[in-house]
Amino acid sequence: MYVIWNLTRVCPWNCSFCCVSAIFANNKIDAEIKCAKEISRNRQLVFDEKIQVLRILAAQNVEIDFSGGDPLFCEDDIKVLEKAISIMPAEKIDVSMTGTLLNQRKIDILKNVDKVEFTLDNLPGTLNPLRPSGYNISTMEAMIELLKHDINVSAVTTLHKYTMAKENLIAIYQWLSKNKVKTWSILKFYPVGRGVKTEYLTLSKNAYLEIMDFLRSLKGYTEVVFQHSMRILNNTYKCHAAMETVGVLPDGKITACAWALDKRCNPLENFLIGKLPEDDFDNMLKKARRNMGYKKRPHFCRITKQ
Repeated sequence: MYVIWNLTRVCPWNCSFCCVSAIFANNKIDAEIKCAKEISRNRQLVFDEKIQVLRILAAQNVEIDFSGGDPLFCEDDIKVLEKAISIMPAEKIDVSMTGTLLNQRKIDILKNVDKVEFTLDNLPGTLNPLRPSGYNISTMEAMIELLKHDINVSAVTTLHKYTMAKENLIAIYQWLSKNKVKTWSILKFYPVGRGVKTEYLTLSKNAYLEIMDFLRSLKGYTEVVFQHSMRILNNTYKCHAAMETVGVLPDGKITACAWALDKRCNPLENFLIGKLPEDDFDNMLKKARRNMGYKKRPHFCRITKQ
């Protein structure tokens, strides 16, 4: 079981299509203020509750991708990661983060995880109005710094109107190969979170399949990996919501698919399956697997309707 845990929505970036509708914070002090406000509104777990959730998931022997927002921006979340590396094997821990405020403390944490993933969808100088200025430069600098420490760094690119150009994809791939990044994951755009207003970014099924063929032809150091959303399109993968993966939201809600979120970062209709730390993890999974009807259309994404 693979769990994507969005520890917080607070983030140093304010991307217009963010799937969790991230809460922008200017700096670390602002981030702590924003986290406190989220806690007061019952939209984020307090530290002790996060540790309870961590212990529940660790006891299940699941693999956790700590994400956000930025899971290494707020102090409580950094402490959660420090606790995770003390009670879980490294191969069970992934971190999806931004490149902001990378320091030695964070590097020491990341030396004890399996993989650190960054989103890189354009190189500097390429038009992408969905990302704030400096986003990609910050990401690339952080990736290079972690690679110097022999940390397993991975990149992910979301395919949409502003990233699908072959020239853009070739440039990203060449940069990744040059810098010895082992894997590059390709993700289909989901019109969720703030992205619900940007459905015009979505490509046709045939366009996605054509891009997949093109990406398979690239030769170099970096391995191209198609995430489940892409593989469903060519019938080589079945929907794995609640079967092989779930999402944990900042307030502890469990969604059958980590991407199935509305603009307030709540599970879409029929995707909410429970809440941690109060609900029993095994029972919520059993109930979800009975109720979601995977046998009807296994090669079908309930979010994108493809």
